[in-house]
Amino acid sequence: MELWKFGDYKHYTSLSLLAAIFDIPTPKDDIDGSQVRQVYYEEENLERIVVYCQKDVVTTAQVLLKFKGMEIIPPDNITIVP
Repeated sequence: MELWKFGDYKHYTSLSLLAAIFDIPTPKDDIDGSQVRQVYYEEENLERIVVYCQKDVVTTAQVLLKFKGMEIIPPDNITIVP
């Protein structure tokens, strides 16, 4: 963790930052975590939140592969099951 917080005092590093460092497409191309409440309660758009979470899961897996020195999974080989 010390390597990935870049001298900051926080106890986490954002998934978007890790994706950028490893040249992985960001999952935050539509909404981010700070907007989930609004999308759920005001827009009542649960499907949009589902897509947001799916992108986070795929990106987390891709980051883990990079941490292990492995190649990421090509987008064509990723299937999201409804």
